[in-house]
Amino acid sequence: MLRNRSPKLVRFGLGLRRPNLGFTSFGCKNSFTLIELLIVIGILAILTAAVVILLNPAEMLKKGRDGTRMQDIASLDTTISLLETQVSNLDLGIAQTLYISIPDPSLSGSSTSTCSSLGLPTLPSGYTYHCVSQDNLRNVDGTGWLPVDFTQSGITSLPALPIDPTNSTSTGLFYRYIPGGSYHLEALLESNSYLATAQSDGGSSPSAFEKGSNLTLMPPTFPTGYVKVPGNSTFGTSDFYVMQYEAKCFDENNQPLPYTTGDGGEGATYNIYRDLSFPCTSANNKYVGSAPTGAPITRVSQTNAIARCEASGAHLITNNEWQTIAWNIQNNAVNWSGGSVGSGTVPRGNSNTSAAMSDASTLSGVNYRKHILSNGNEVWDMAGNVWDWTSDTIVGTNKPAGTAGSWVEFTAVSNYGTLSRSQFGPVDSSWSATQGLGRYYMGTADGTTYAFLRGGDWGDSTNAGVETLYLTYTPGYTEKLHRVPLREVVV
Repeated sequence: MLRNRSPKLVRFGLGLRRPNLGFTSFGCKNSFTLIELLIVIGILAILTAAVVILLNPAEMLKKGRDGTRMQDIASLDTTISLLETQVSNLDLGIAQTLYISIPDPSLSGSSTSTCSSLGLPTLPSGYTYHCVSQDNLRNVDGTGWLPVDFTQSGITSLPALPIDPTNSTSTGLFYRYIPGGSYHLEALLESNSYLATAQSDGGSSPSAFEKGSNLTLMPPTFPTGYVKVPGNSTFGTSDFYVMQYEAKCFDENNQPLPYTTGDGGEGATYNIYRDLSFPCTSANNKYVGSAPTGAPITRVSQTNAIARCEASGAHLITNNEWQTIAWNIQNNAVNWSGGSVGSGTVPRGNSNTSAAMSDASTLSGVNYRKHILSNGNEVWDMAGNVWDWTSDTIVGTNKPAGTAGSWVEFTAVSNYGTLSRSQFGPVDSSWSATQGLGRYYMGTADGTTYAFLRGGDWGDSTNAGVETLYLTYTPGYTEKLHRVPLREVVV
C-alpha cells in the first residue's frame, strides 16, 4: 500500500539578511505589506483547493479501506490454509451457512443467531446467516464471527479476528465466510481503482475481493442496479442477473454521468452519452454501470460492448437471454394495457423522439419504462429509447426471411433461417406490432456477418418493442447502445 508523504516545505529566505557580510540581499524586505499577505494567502488557498481536487480525499479513503480489506481477507485465507495442513479434519463450520462480521445486538455472551434482526438481503433457498454477539465477535477460538478455531496449532499468532473497516449492514460492507468441505471468503470493495482486482480474483462476485479453497461457494453478490431473471428452458437459460437499467457511464466518484456535450448537440438533444467521443473506460477513470439516472451509453460497437463486459467480469447479453426476458415480460399480465396476457399492448419506452408514449401511460423522463418480471423484479427500457446490442451474429444469407431493407411484421415471416421461431419473435406467433411488440428489419441477405440489435430507439415509433430485431449492421458499427448483464449464475 502506498503511503502519502507530506511535501517538503522550502524556505525561500524572503525578509532575511545575511549577517556580517557587508551587504544587503537584493530585493529583500524586512516585512510584508497587508496586500502582499492577502495575495499570498489567496494563492495558497487556490493551491490548496487544487491539491484537494487532484488528490480526491474521499477516493483515497475508499482505497485505504479497500487496502485493509484485501489484506485482511488474504491474511485469513493464508492462515486457514496453513491451519488445514497442521490440523487433520479441521472444522470449517456448517455448510451453506454464511458467517458475517456484523454482530447481532440482541445477543450477549456465547449466543448465536441467524441475524434475522439485521435486515440483511434474502439468501437463496437452503442458505442461512450466522451471527454472534459483540462480546464474541473477534474471538479466534471458533466462537467469533468466523467459526474456525485458530488456537488449535501454535503456528498462528492471530490476536483477534479482523472486521471490515466500515462493518455495517446498510452499506453491505462487511466480511463474509462460507464453508462446505472447503471455504470461501469475501469483502465488498468501494473504490473503482480495485474493480479490476475484484473481477480477476477467480470468484463469482464482480464487486468483491475473494479468497479461499473454493470460490464457488458464496451466494452471488451483485452491484446495485442488477436484478435476477428466472431462466427459461426454451432458451436453455438458468436464472441469471441482468442490468435493471440501460448501461450508464460512471465517473471515479461512482456518479452516473449526464448527456455529453461537444458532440454536435446529439447528447443534449437525445439525452445520451456518446461513447464514441468519450470512451467509458478505466483508462479515462470511468466505468460502465447500471443506474436509473444518467444518460444511456450510445455510439459503441458490438465488438467494444463485448470487450467492455468481459473486462468487468461479465458478458454482453445473448439473444437467448434477451428472449428469456422478453417472453417473461409478455407472459406477465401486469405488463399488458388490457390487464391480461394478450389484451391490449405491451408498452414501449420513448420511441417518438420525445418522452411521449404510444400507450396511455406517461413517462417521467426520456429513459424510463418499466416492465415487471414474474418474480416481481423490474427491468427498464427493454423497448424504445435506445437500441440494445446482444452478443449474437448471423450471416446475411441465414437471416429470417423478409423484405430486404424494410420493416416487416413478425407474423409475415415463416422462414426463420438458422434461428428457431422462439429465438426470433413473440411468445404467440399471432402477436406483432399490434400488441406493441415491434417489428423485424431484415437488411441485406448476403455473405456479410451481422450483429443483433433489439428493442428499437427514440425514432422508431411502432417499430419499437421488446421483440424488435434489427439485422443490418456489422459488429463494428458504433451508433447503437449495449445492455450489459452479469454472467449467468444458478441460484
